[in-house]
Amino acid sequence: MKKKYYIVYHPLCFDLMGKIGEPGFTPVTLLSFLSGLDTSGLNRTTYLDFLRFDLAKERKGLMEHVGMEQYASYYIANQIAGIESPCEVIIADGKRRPVDDIIREMGNTPAAVFISSLSSNFPAAAASAIALNHAGIPVIIGGIHVSTRPEDVQLFIRQFSPFPELITQVRGPGDSKVLANVLQDLKNNTIKPEYTGSLTIEDGVWGKSNVKSPPPMKLPFLRKLPAIGHVLSAVCRIQVTTPFLGCPYSCKFCSISTLPHHQRKLIARAPDDFVNEIRAIQEHGITYKNRFFMFLPDNLLLGGTRLEAALDKLIASDVKVNYISQASIDIASREDLLKKLRLSGATHLFIGLESLELKNLEAINKNTVPEIKKSGLSVEEYYSKQIHAIQRHGISVHGAFIFGLPHDYFHSLQDHTGRDVSRFCKKNVIGIQAACLNDLPGSVNFEESINSNLYLYGKPGTMDYLLALSCSDLMECNRIPPAALKHSPLVVLYMAYDAAQRVNATRQILPMALQMAKNAWISPSKCGKKSVGDRIADSIAAAGFMLGVSAYKDHFESVAYSRPGYRGTFERLYDMEKNQEVKDLFRNYVKPFKPHPGRNRD
Repeated sequence: MKKKYYIVYHPLCFDLMGKIGEPGFTPVTLLSFLSGLDTSGLNRTTYLDFLRFDLAKERKGLMEHVGMEQYASYYIANQIAGIESPCEVIIADGKRRPVDDIIREMGNTPAAVFISSLSSNFPAAAASAIALNHAGIPVIIGGIHVSTRPEDVQLFIRQFSPFPELITQVRGPGDSKVLANVLQDLKNNTIKPEYTGSLTIEDGVWGKSNVKSPPPMKLPFLRKLPAIGHVLSAVCRIQVTTPFLGCPYSCKFCSISTLPHHQRKLIARAPDDFVNEIRAIQEHGITYKNRFFMFLPDNLLLGGTRLEAALDKLIASDVKVNYISQASIDIASREDLLKKLRLSGATHLFIGLESLELKNLEAINKNTVPEIKKSGLSVEEYYSKQIHAIQRHGISVHGAFIFGLPHDYFHSLQDHTGRDVSRFCKKNVIGIQAACLNDLPGSVNFEESINSNLYLYGKPGTMDYLLALSCSDLMECNRIPPAALKHSPLVVLYMAYDAAQRVNATRQILPMALQMAKNAWISPSKCGKKSVGDRIADSIAAAGFMLGVSAYKDHFESVAYSRPGYRGTFERLYDMEKNQEVKDLFRNYVKPFKPHPGRNRD
């Protein structure tokens, strides 16, 4: 008997920038490009062949380099599984569990495919949806891109599908109410074109036995540790969960900030539910495969009393965790909270620093500006003071910096904003996520660049716009940079790349990792205070999470350099460059696409 089942699919990202400007390119042509097949043969019996995309064209994402799962897929799968028990809900990612493999193994078509989409993988989501539609399979597409650019489903999917009525979209969070409505309408064949959710996180959405996940992601960066690296890489995994979600801030570069407030308001789970999910993950014993976590709040500090309640519950519980999470720099001003964070297992914080120039922070509406001004310190001095306060508690840090901002500078290959940032990071013993200013669809910056003709790759609704979504992984600019940066995306790419190389190269990050392991030993978590074995785990987690920052460098290199079937960003931007002065500057450095022998030395 054929089984009823659902697929939850988070597509891979593919590099499509080389196709920009190609005449006659459509979403159907895109499907042909990704699959390598002639879409004139696409039909109900051949559609599975078109779902197998050419991995040589993949633009590998950061999560794969770091080794962390997409929690959105797991969360949506568990929502569906709770409503549709005992139907199987199978998570697909296009590589470990491709959609076509799942359908072939099951022997019949799924009741529906739910696709979670960021902007960078929306083109692949569109191509996949078109292929699935030819088999009459309902597709429900959601995620941040659909939430902020809802018209793109009609423009790039329904118009090119034989059964457009089988394609629907969910704007905002995929909460239990909206998914229950979707599933009921699927049963009644009354599916609507659009649904709207509002609850960002709910209790009990975890651990369903009818959810089938792909094999766990490995952590290749751990192999960089001497002596024990290969062993740790084999036995360690990163789990993902969250105590609360939502962000009220309105940073101009962020697409989430443009969602209606009710769709991004802070919502917390019950502390017991949060801890019980972790306990369930560890129910068969605590190992290095289940004690290292990524907690997903956009900013831990936003949790207020709800964060403290979750931390108190963690500290009092029998679970053992070492975790990384995201926070704003002003968390360092809360000594009492830092103590609780460390006791609960906080090991590493990812902090959006963005720039060392106050004018840049003001330009992007960074919420820390008033505190920096109030302190009477420079941005560097303020950041350094706060970072050291965090590190004293045995918690390591890496900072996110944006390159291409209005008050960045570039005088030469050796004298630019990236060098200033790299020196700051090394001086303060922090890693770096170096990102290029990229106008994410739905953000204030995106609308401004479109209206001022600064956006580089076509108006919304055009194929160039669709193809250029593949660069919204923050690895390159999609708007014309300021005059101080020669109006050159190549210059911005180089500054970010140079900073990442200098800070996150193995020989640079490894001593940082060992220093953080020492700090963690001196300032252990609540488990480390009671057990030498757990204290060792604290130190291994500190070194491992810090070394994990080197994945940002690996991510940059995978995108920047050409390989068979994939044209690297350096090569493409060099050929696109119109400024002869810039081309001359980069001819010997960039054109050969070889690592520069002095790139890690000041």
